[in-house]
Amino acid sequence: MKKIAILYETYRPVIDSLKSLGYVTDCYTSLNFSPDDYDLVISTDDSKKTPFRVLTSHLSLLPAFADEEPVKTAVLSGVKVTGVTVYYSNPETILAQYPVFIYNDAHYDEIYQELTYIEQVLLTTVANKILKNEPFESKTLLGSKHCGGCSGCSK
Repeated sequence: MKKIAILYETYRPVIDSLKSLGYVTDCYTSLNFSPDDYDLVISTDDSKKTPFRVLTSHLSLLPAFADEEPVKTAVLSGVKVTGVTVYYSNPETILAQYPVFIYNDAHYDEIYQELTYIEQVLLTTVANKILKNEPFESKTLLGSKHCGGCSGCSK
């Protein structure tokens, strides 16, 4: 049975999604465990740096807005596209990104809510694929047959 360690500072919905994978899951609020005891270590707070490699996510399309408040920075910068990045730390290796469009009349809370939902789905899906040693491609990560999930094209 595969084992996951989840590092978190505060509760986030992605934790429930990760636990629902059916793997043995232990949650930690500090680094008082051995990462070698787990098949995958996931952090739900990418601002917390660890001395070992973890799977984590960020609410922007890295390398853009790699700060502590990426959604706020994106909105204030006036960009029209942001998204979610799932990556390994130490060394930083981007595994998956998913774009989110920012419309002129979009409210910060709506953008943040959409990004956190996509983060929950994307991080969970990538973790599951890694643990099953299965390949994945971005157009199938969120269950869509289309590249961006918009159903507007045949890609």
